[in-house]
Amino acid sequence: MRPARGACACVLLALSAVAHVASAQGAPVPVPSDQVGQAGPGRPDIRPERVAIEVAGGTYVGLAGYFVARGAGTFATRMMSEDHDRLREKIVHTTGLVGGAFAVGGFVYAVGDMGRETGSFPATMLGVGVGAVASELLSRAVFHRRHYTEFRDSTKRKWLAATLEACLPALGGAIGFNSSRRWQR
Repeated sequence: MRPARGACACVLLALSAVAHVASAQGAPVPVPSDQVGQAGPGRPDIRPERVAIEVAGGTYVGLAGYFVARGAGTFATRMMSEDHDRLREKIVHTTGLVGGAFAVGGFVYAVGDMGRETGSFPATMLGVGVGAVASELLSRAVFHRRHYTEFRDSTKRKWLAATLEACLPALGGAIGFNSSRRWQR
């Protein structure tokens, strides 16, 4: 199995498990059909397919947002002298991280806010932030310190690290959004 397919298979398996557990936690609360657009009693059900779209789509939108924002940071710092290369790289990387985080949060919120359900954007972004910190800590602990010499030469480990770093912010955002989910009023 190629590393990309193996990583994607692991992510999809984890997403289906998270979605299954999340859907089993809350008791379903039906909304009467004559109250379309009205707030129903209780919280809306967690739909596993929506959670899977939030996480999988948020992962890839976050990667795209990272690279677009990184390009904008590169463009903005192009006039800096060569003496400041380290500072320029820090600015470009930070711009990419912020752009990726808002891309993930925006996508997760947009998908979750469809229909008669809504949630909290600050809670979504808090989840994205927690996921980003967790991904950075796990990535450093697992891939950079112990196995750095093997990591440089292993495509499989590179794909696994990229999947871990990109997936956890989206998973955190989905958890943040779905914990604040409610009916639109």
